[in-house]
Amino acid sequence: MILKKTQQLKTLFYDFIAYRNHKNTVAENPDKAVLVNFQNPQLYHRFFYLLLKFYQLAGYTVFYPMSFSMYRNIRNKDRYMALLLHEKNLLNINTENMPEDIIILKDSMFSADYFKDYFENDNKTNKSFYVPMSFHPYMYYFQHWNIPVEEPAQRHHTVFCYGNFDKNAYLEIRKTGFKVASRTEILEFLKENPNFISVKSSSEIENKSVELSGKLVFAMRENYQIDMKDIRPLLSKFNFYLCCPGVVMPLCHNVVEAMSVGTIPIIEKEYAEVMYPNLEHLKNAIIFNDLKELEELLQNIIFKISQEEISEMRENSLIYYKEFLTPEGMIKNLNKNISEGRKIYLQAEHRSVKFKK
Repeated sequence: MILKKTQQLKTLFYDFIAYRNHKNTVAENPDKAVLVNFQNPQLYHRFFYLLLKFYQLAGYTVFYPMSFSMYRNIRNKDRYMALLLHEKNLLNINTENMPEDIIILKDSMFSADYFKDYFENDNKTNKSFYVPMSFHPYMYYFQHWNIPVEEPAQRHHTVFCYGNFDKNAYLEIRKTGFKVASRTEILEFLKENPNFISVKSSSEIENKSVELSGKLVFAMRENYQIDMKDIRPLLSKFNFYLCCPGVVMPLCHNVVEAMSVGTIPIIEKEYAEVMYPNLEHLKNAIIFNDLKELEELLQNIIFKISQEEISEMRENSLIYYKEFLTPEGMIKNLNKNISEGRKIYLQAEHRSVKFKK
């Protein structure tokens, strides 16, 4: 008990020192700035960090005046929210030098009911704006998200997929209103395909004596741990990426990582339709309705697409990424929708899904 109390007092002391130092830091005169007026940012956890990080990456100075108690909550409650304060020069809690012409973000402008229009309004989003999926927060924090990736001389004409395939975690989506096949169902289904390969290292992919063309190459986390900085360079070696859904919703950061290097997403229809704007079949993605149709596409379509068509789809995938998923593109679209008074939907993962239960 004494040790616990001592630790609490130490944490309180360090929080106070950090808050005081942060409060005494004054922003330089910014050209572009945003004022954050959120009382309950914890609702959105990692996606709130990503929202403000995107403003910073798009060239904005972020002002967020807050009390000591809120500072402590953000600093200690959630590891991704804490990045807002641990990351140098991301937030200014001192409002000195704040310009008059400033974008204001308020709780009332945002909603965590991210799938409302999909389930209740025939997916009509003319009165809404959906802050899109992004990379994992650490991709931005460690600055892996925009490291230049050299285009290989020739990509593998292959369907690649990587990630965690833990059976217990990824069956949760069955308890939601979504009808997408879970990633474990996708894996079990494709394991029966004679072209299925499970790789355990990068050397298996680099091995020129192994023919990968026409194969389904899976890098399962339990067998092959890929460093975050290596994800985008690895994805750039393939023409296609099979997008598996997340734990409780179709959206997962892997699709953004693939599109960022022009790797064409192969994606289930419901997944493609909760990305805004929706992905389009044979334009910037290959879309299937169910596992049976996925099998048909693999047998009769995907590996027969011409190089010219692949190049066009890859280019369209990159255009989509640049216009809607990069920090600069997303913030430009967000600011436009804020100025037009539209409701802004920001993900809150499990909390967003609970709205639909």
